[in-house]
This record gives sequence, C-alpha cells and structure tokens, in this order.
Amino acid sequence: MGVLSFLVGLGMLLAGAELLVRGAGRLALALDVPVMIVALTIVAFGTSMPEIVVSVTAAIDGNPDVALGNINGSNIANIALVLGTCAIVVPLAVGRELMRREVPVLLAMQVALLGMLWDGVLNRIEGSVLVAMGVGYNLWLVRDALSGRAAVDLEDVEELPTRSDPWTNAALLVAGLALLIGGGQFFVDGAVTIARWLEIDDRVVGVTVVALGTSMPELATSVVSAVRDEADMAVGNALGSNILNLALALGLAAIIHPLESASDGPFFDAMVATLVALLLVPVVLRGRVVSRTEGALLAGAYLIYVVALAA
Repeated sequence: MGVLSFLVGLGMLLAGAELLVRGAGRLALALDVPVMIVALTIVAFGTSMPEIVVSVTAAIDGNPDVALGNINGSNIANIALVLGTCAIVVPLAVGRELMRREVPVLLAMQVALLGMLWDGVLNRIEGSVLVAMGVGYNLWLVRDALSGRAAVDLEDVEELPTRSDPWTNAALLVAGLALLIGGGQFFVDGAVTIARWLEIDDRVVGVTVVALGTSMPELATSVVSAVRDEADMAVGNALGSNILNLALALGLAAIIHPLESASDGPFFDAMVATLVALLLVPVVLRGRVVSRTEGALLAGAYLIYVVALAA
C-alpha cells in the first residue's frame, strides 16, 4: 500500500500544480493583473508547489528528516540532474544577466541554511528569515518587471494564460489546492511507509525518492525549454525553483513546526546542495556554454550521490 499511496500522491501533486497554475494565472488576468507579474510569480510558484506541500505536510506529521531531505534533495537534483540532463539534450548558452542575479541569491540562501542547520535545528525565527529572503527576491523580480528589465522574456513563453470566466478559473484554483493538499498527505505517508518497509532512513528517502518525485515539474519544464532553444528559461526555472524551495517550502515548514534532526545528515545534504550551486560560478564569471560533456558529468555526479546514499 505504501507504493500505491506514493504513486497516487505523486499524480495528485503533479495534477494539482498544473490546475493551480492554470486557474491562478487565468484568474489573475481576468482581474487585470499584469501578465508579466503572472509569469514571474504564479507560474514559478506553481512549479514549486509539490515541494512546498510535501515539506509542510512532513513537518506537521512530525517527519523533519523528510521535510529537510525533500528540499535539499530537490535543490541538488534541480542543478545536477535537471540542468545536467538539459545540457545533454541541448548545450546551454545562458545569458549573463540571469546568472548574475539568480546564482548569487541562491548561494546566499544556501550558505544561510548551512549556518541555520549547524545546530541541527531549523527554528521558527530561522524559517521566518528564509521566507523574508524569498519575499525580497520576488519583490526584486516584480520591480525589474515593472521597470522594463524583466527576468523573463515573455516572447519565449508560448502558452500564456488566456482570459476566461473568473468562476471557472477560481474553481480550477480550488481544485488544484485540494489535490495538492490531499496528494501531499498520500505522498508523504507512502514515502514513510516505503522507508519503514525497506528499513531505510527517512532522510535518505526524502533526499532521493521524495525529492525526485517533487522535482518532476522542474525537470519536465526545463527539458522542454532546452529543446525549444530557450536556455535562459530552462536554467531560470531550475534556479528560481531552488530559491523558492528554500524560502517558501523550508521556511514555511519551519514556521509551522521547527525542524529538528537527530543526525548531521541534513547539514551534509545542504552542504552538497551548496557545492553543486557553486559549480555554476564559472558560468557566471565566463558566460560560457554548459556543454554536453559537462551536463553528463553533472548528471553522473547526481547518480553517484544517490547510489552512495542508498548503499
């Protein structure tokens, strides 16, 4: 039943995120909220909803290792696996402006998390700091959008939300939220059951199985963007999701219920996530292409990390 619960929960999370993005985006346009703001906030927020729901649910259920493992594992996967896979498909030539904003913000938040996890506890105050950093980042994006220096080129967004009946869109939004909430519970329950059955530590399940499941929207979105020769969108989606994972998923989870781990595993995973983010610094400094070889090395490093954890 654990595997079934996990798969049902994953399906509900993916479907819920899709309905939430569609409903919220179209409702915002129906209410005359600028398209730019919708693209920079609601769509980006929607791709991070699985991580947010799963981590908050795990925190409420008293599974801090799953909550921490989910975010650390997702952030590692989003760079090593997602960007690595994208570069294998199509070499990524990334704009310097995007990398010089998102990479420093992500690194600052990763380093801050390391300091917060030094004592093995992520408390409510530290969670509030993460949320505040995320709010500041999003306000920065909105300011750039309104001043004409948009982080996302809307010409690259082929399927922007269209106007339609507000009540229909509101219903989609509510349905999406319901699926996310219910799916999060099934997903976490299934993951914990599998961990108990296989006698695997909750943290390992969180960093691997749970993190891979919640990273599926980012992987799909980034690969499609890379195939469409939209490298900035592929990289921006992965980096933006990592920032939102730290700010909203982990921050909100800690505010609702402080996350305390009995091992130093979460600190180690956060360190790995920070080191993986540091691999992007040469791209920032040189503005060079991430080649297929480098993509293969990133993806291979992720597989080695997962195998080492499972061993």
